[in-house]
Amino acid sequence: MYESLVSSIQNLQKSKYSKGNKKKLAAIIHALNRARSLFYSEKQNLVIDSSTKQINFRNIKPEEQIQRILDEFMDDFEKECLEKNNGSAKNYSLFAVTSYKIIKTLDEGNKRGLLSAHAINRLNKMFVKYPVKYRVQAIRDPLGLVFVITELAIDIERNLGIPYEFDETLLIQIMPLMQRYYIQSDNPFIQILEEFSNIPKFKLAVQIGENHKKIVKKFLDYSIIRLPLDDRINKAKFLLEKIVSGEVDSVSLEYYNTLKITYADSQLRPYLAKIAKSMPKTNRRFANTILEEISTL
Repeated sequence: MYESLVSSIQNLQKSKYSKGNKKKLAAIIHALNRARSLFYSEKQNLVIDSSTKQINFRNIKPEEQIQRILDEFMDDFEKECLEKNNGSAKNYSLFAVTSYKIIKTLDEGNKRGLLSAHAINRLNKMFVKYPVKYRVQAIRDPLGLVFVITELAIDIERNLGIPYEFDETLLIQIMPLMQRYYIQSDNPFIQILEEFSNIPKFKLAVQIGENHKKIVKKFLDYSIIRLPLDDRINKAKFLLEKIVSGEVDSVSLEYYNTLKITYADSQLRPYLAKIAKSMPKTNRRFANTILEEISTL
């Protein structure tokens, strides 16, 4: 259990088996302490006594200690948090970032990439049994979860050299949030990335960039096509009107990039072409070029 994991790591720090891992273990203890609320309420105290069962790290290689700790933490979260409280977005978000902080103590390379993939795979399995729960208008906690999943996927590609293929279970869990951003935001790409930049990133040193945009696009691709057709038509019309009425090409380009997500939607394409053909030409070459392009879909 959680108190056993914390106590075992503290004892490992004092033993000869921590050689080469002392700084990493200290960082892990710090991360686990910040995740304490997953296992204890504010009114409860974490009490560790001599009877607490210890995890045996004897003869485990230093580079394998991190994976053992990660697996123990994941098991504890599922047994002590999910089974009792089910899967709130707040709990999942804190769990995901704690897992990522444990993984980040490893040096970059193949093993770290595999552990990041392992973390997302465990999330997939948890989502099957304990779907993410959050209020319809909730933003911070579900977006924090999406942010950490995005970071894990980037870590996988950086360390393994291949993009992570998201399981449909995970995509379904974050779909309502992505659909809400798409419908309610003028530019969901920009808004999501800006909010990634502005949310407290759990003391992770992260610079939001093109890799984040690429993964967010995957989430939006999956989610948009599963909206009702009327919603997709209305949003496409809104985006085209923004492109046509805009005065700054760089701003229109962002709307265009969002609209391009829908080009693969065979059900929507005829409506897109019809809407584009019905719009009058503008005095801007950029907007006219886009209208011509969409008219031929």
